[in-house]
Amino acid sequence: MSETSQSILVITDLLLGAVHADGSKSGEEIHVVRDLLKELLDQRDLPESIEKRIELFEPGDFSLAECAATFASAEPERKRRLLELVAAVRDADEEVDVAEDEYLVSLAKALGMKEAEYSDLTLDYEIEDLREHLSTLRSVKPPPLKA
Repeated sequence: MSETSQSILVITDLLLGAVHADGSKSGEEIHVVRDLLKELLDQRDLPESIEKRIELFEPGDFSLAECAATFASAEPERKRRLLELVAAVRDADEEVDVAEDEYLVSLAKALGMKEAEYSDLTLDYEIEDLREHLSTLRSVKPPPLKA
């Protein structure tokens, strides 16, 4: 298998990891993955091997660290482009999801990128602050039911 073919398979997996980052599989996100891959390959239709990979992708078998390692020595522009592709998938369903954004940040860190190289692609919030606020909300007792 050529290096380009192997790269496309890894990119496919990274994009599919983004699709599943929030625990669900959105049709809009899958559509964007296919469109992005067609654009990268400069083809009207995806090769059967890529279509099969999309259909059979199992998030539990996916390793972000292993996929990112493939691009760890890539030039910064290529890493940035990879994150832009992931951001496009994240934004496909027009829903803001913390898990999808955390996936993008995890990928950037696994690629060895500095925060300044990708911060414009991430949501503007402090994860720990958000978790703390959610935890506080969960501990609030609901009002009593009126009989």
